Amino acid sequence: MSAALDVRGLVVAPGHEPVLRGVDLSVAAGERAVLVGPSGAGKTTLLRAIAGLQPVAAGTVALGGRRLDDSVAPHRRRVSVVFQEPRLLPHARVDDNVALPLRAAGVGRGPRRAAAAARLEEVGLAGLATRPARGLSGGEQQRVAVARALCGDPQLLLLDEPFAAVDPNRREALRRLIVDVGRERALTTLVVTHDRTEAAELAESLAVMLAGRIAQQAPPWRLFEQPASAAVARFFGAVNVLRGQVTGGRLRLDDGTCLAVDGADGDATYVIRPERVRIGAGHLRAEILAAVYAGTHVRVTLRLGAQLLTAHVPPGTAVAPGAVVAVEAPRDALWRLPVVGASGSAEDEDGHADPLEHGDPDQAGEDPRDGRRRPGEQTHGDVGHDRLGALREAGGQAQ
Repeated sequence: MSAALDVRGLVVAPGHEPVLRGVDLSVAAGERAVLVGPSGAGKTTLLRAIAGLQPVAAGTVALGGRRLDDSVAPHRRRVSVVFQEPRLLPHARVDDNVALPLRAAGVGRGPRRAAAAARLEEVGLAGLATRPARGLSGGEQQRVAVARALCGDPQLLLLDEPFAAVDPNRREALRRLIVDVGRERALTTLVVTHDRTEAAELAESLAVMLAGRIAQQAPPWRLFEQPASAAVARFFGAVNVLRGQVTGGRLRLDDGTCLAVDGADGDATYVIRPERVRIGAGHLRAEILAAVYAGTHVRVTLRLGAQLLTAHVPPGTAVAPGAVVAVEAPRDALWRLPVVGASGSAEDEDGHADPLEHGDPDQAGEDPRDGRRRPGEQTHGDVGHDRLGALREAGGQAQ
């Protein structure tokens, strides 16, 4: 039976330094939500807190209306976690790996293996029950990890970067598996990723986390097309941020360039996605500074007065650095950001400086406060790869 997840005001501060700073997140019963954000934003820490693997300093986590505070042990939460690394017992049979939650709950071998067989069929591995786990491919191992998580009969399934260690050619099949399993079981699911395209494909509800807070949660199209802040816009690739004064339906930029826009008069900030900027049409003139082939498109950097713009054009489009071309920013493609402060500077909705103002989120290094375990490192509350560690992990996934 699925259950709604409700997180309110969650604060996690290991070592008295806040990682989560008042997180609010809601996932409807049976919904598939995706949490996305740059490295170090606090995504893994949030999952660990929900699963009971990370102490909480303030705030609440509720599942199906039942409050899960630090007194509720992980194995009593009906929350299962699939980590980036499958964490299997390499010498044990596949079905015995799947049945670890049941073994931790004291279920006998026969019923355990019968239940494991059903879960393996569910994830498309029905013929591999008796094989040792060490002989599986990366994609097969992650499917076993999903089957093991389902064996705990969870009300909530958490997946932390589940495709990151899988061959790119296998990721699409795993994404379909997560979608199919969640839909067939009506299972409430929360997936963590840093891949924006993957997030858009998977999510029914998409939340972006920046600097320890949920900056926006909405259907995927809204975060891409109607971001709530300049920080959210930049994270989802809308790098063109235009600030100026609106008068009579015209946005006047600092250098005097004017664009036709919708909205009331006054100071305003608009964003436009690179794929919506048109080259070769319109009354504006811009100089091409650079053109970089990116496979599916050519990324063009333009100087429009004092403003830099990025446009995505189809491969083969005639673009040459130094050329002056006609440019159009269509009125219906310009999205006016909500007012967040009198300064007009790039801020998030809480008034903090835009964390992406000076860098691409995908270039950021891992922050150890995010809860990510580095190779060979064992952190507090983490579960190792040895037999005892795997059994403890399984116990944390059982009802």
